[in-house]
Amino acid sequence: MARLIPKELPDHLRVPWKVLDALLVFLGTWIVVPIIIVLLLGAIQHWVPWAHALLAGLSDSQTTDRSVMANFILAVASAIAGLGLVFGYVRHYKVSWQSLGWRRFKVLQAVGYLLAIFIIFVIGAELLIQLLALVDPAAANQAQSDTLIDGAVHHRWLAIIGLVIVPPIIEETVFRGFIFPALAKRWGWWPGAIASSVLFGFAHLQANVGLYTFLLGLLLCFMYTRLRSIFPGMALHMINNYLAFLALTGPK
Repeated sequence: MARLIPKELPDHLRVPWKVLDALLVFLGTWIVVPIIIVLLLGAIQHWVPWAHALLAGLSDSQTTDRSVMANFILAVASAIAGLGLVFGYVRHYKVSWQSLGWRRFKVLQAVGYLLAIFIIFVIGAELLIQLLALVDPAAANQAQSDTLIDGAVHHRWLAIIGLVIVPPIIEETVFRGFIFPALAKRWGWWPGAIASSVLFGFAHLQANVGLYTFLLGLLLCFMYTRLRSIFPGMALHMINNYLAFLALTGPK
């Protein structure tokens, strides 16, 4: 039987970019770019009315139409900027998007992996949350709060686009397609998968959410390794986000 985790790193994970490149993309997408966007809005708000409105929406303490729209625009702008950073490295190293896992895949094989991994994730996530509850009950029971989630009653499709559709595309490209291969090439499969999944969990900025997204990250690294494409991982990621979205907001 073939090893589930190959002893030697597969060719599709031997990318030309380096660990520093991966860390810069992570910092740029999740920290630097949002800060730059907010600073630019602050710099031009006195001359550009819509910039003032967006900045005011981001600073609203309560969920309003303005705050929902502002957070949606910031999320999409940051996502586009993150893809831009990745595209810059793709051009710099003179490779194609296939190097990021944007490849065709075998549908039936992918469906089998998706179902199996989703079941493992659901069981594993519940076990991790129960363990966290033993250590820190408050963290385990902390409600997930997000302006787009809170505003989903009146802006459901904006919330779905900003939470269910866009993040999986960006995060699979960045974390599994770009960061994970760079770390795995340098340190090996397990350290690379664990380190990239830690960053993936950290990006969600909440202990209980970060814990089960760490597990999801590990499973998505495995899927990409086995299937050579990040598209099945995007599908699983979207399914997970949509189910979480329904759990938090309820059906329409």
